[in-house]
Amino acid sequence: MATSPLPAQHFLNHKRLICATELLSRRQLGQEFALIDVREFSQWQAETLPDALHLNVYDYFIPESTPAGIAGMANAFHHAWQQLAISDNVTPVFFEQQIGMRSPRGAWFAQFGGIENALILDGGLDAWAQAGGKLQPGKGISAVISAGNHKKPDACFFDKNLAATREEVLNAQASGVQILDARRPTEFSGEFAHDCCHRAGRIPGATLLFWEEVVQNGAFLSAEKIRQRAEAAGLSPDRRVIIYCHRGARAATVYTALQLAGYRQLKVYVGSWHEWAEHGELPLMKGY
Repeated sequence: MATSPLPAQHFLNHKRLICATELLSRRQLGQEFALIDVREFSQWQAETLPDALHLNVYDYFIPESTPAGIAGMANAFHHAWQQLAISDNVTPVFFEQQIGMRSPRGAWFAQFGGIENALILDGGLDAWAQAGGKLQPGKGISAVISAGNHKKPDACFFDKNLAATREEVLNAQASGVQILDARRPTEFSGEFAHDCCHRAGRIPGATLLFWEEVVQNGAFLSAEKIRQRAEAAGLSPDRRVIIYCHRGARAATVYTALQLAGYRQLKVYVGSWHEWAEHGELPLMKGY
């Protein structure tokens, strides 16, 4: 497992997607990949890519988006990653049924934890099957990124440039940082709130780019189309952008999309609205 620090720019310039035909071809040429299914455990067990591992990246909630909380999140990721026992020279490929909010979150966690070569299977399992790839029942190793695995911070590497603290979000506008909301419009306006959230609305100053606007037919849009939609949302590639959603999963999808479109200064606020709503002292806005 990669543990030495790597510059954020190195991560951001690295290829992030792999299509099913390329993955099939490269496997046939003998290149090793660690295929990581991030769907529900039962789906993995029923049918998955050959020899795919399983990793639950979706149910994670950060206890607090503070520097200590983010260090604990890194420990939680590394604890789960070590269980998968993936060698450093093997390329991890995260996948779900189609591109949604899980495989990009898995890849974001990997980048955050120093796994520089992580890829996302564009189109997911459906694209693999359509390309003639075989499927089999899932068996073997399954791991969970869990807040229960937060430990006292140790020497494990994590990229501080990829995760925003609550304090950073609070001071974003004063610092010239753009805030991007990846949730559905009714969440953005405050018309809808999840049962776990005691307040509805959005972070003041946030602009909206609904995560489903960067995917189509189960795969990411082209970089050009993503860039057009980002610009329409008012995003500038020369400014830092902090992305949030309900708990960090949809934000990771938009994070990946903006990477593809050439945006370089990106962070995910992993606490997202789930955390912000529970802090009554924090400001919010409603309406459009």
